[in-house]
Amino acid sequence: MINFKNISLKFNDKIILNNFNLIVNAGEKILISGVSGKGKTTLLKLLLGFSTPNSGSILVDNLELNEQTINIIRNKIGYMPQSTPFLNVKVEKLIHTIFNYKENLKTKLDMSILIQTLKEFNLDSNILSKNINQLSGGEKQRLAFVIIILLDRKIWILDEITSSLDQDMKEKVINYILNTNKTVILVSHDKTESLNNFRTVIL
Repeated sequence: MINFKNISLKFNDKIILNNFNLIVNAGEKILISGVSGKGKTTLLKLLLGFSTPNSGSILVDNLELNEQTINIIRNKIGYMPQSTPFLNVKVEKLIHTIFNYKENLKTKLDMSILIQTLKEFNLDSNILSKNINQLSGGEKQRLAFVIIILLDRKIWILDEITSSLDQDMKEKVINYILNTNKTVILVSHDKTESLNNFRTVIL
């Protein structure tokens, strides 16, 4: 469970969040919606510990987010930003690099499952031999989502992850999310019909 309790945040005297409260139950799918500049991405950054609120607290599985717990909480989370800052290396090397990070060593990379998951999102296995800068925006988004799936964290924090996808692929990604047991917080401006199955929070 994720609990935002009385969160307030200001930047340069501009109120971004004012006494914001939200409980996200385990396995729940939350859509954060609203016009630009209302704090949607900021809310995700607060949960990841990239920003600190002026007041209030954030709890994940009853553990309050602070300097002592931040790494424990981050290890529960798979985060996919709108634009993923991939290194310009071959895709296969990138994936192995990610799985060799200290926090990911407990998660075994199974190449057969990787290839199967790539194909599920219309990515051929030959993508593994391509350099990142050879990929389109949509291919990068699908690759990032495949990596999130394989890392298998219990919480997914997803920021505009379908912005470069065509409508059919948007539906496929959203329906995949809906059918997982993950706790998901998704920021999106899309009007994809499947998003109606999320609990919507408007900022």
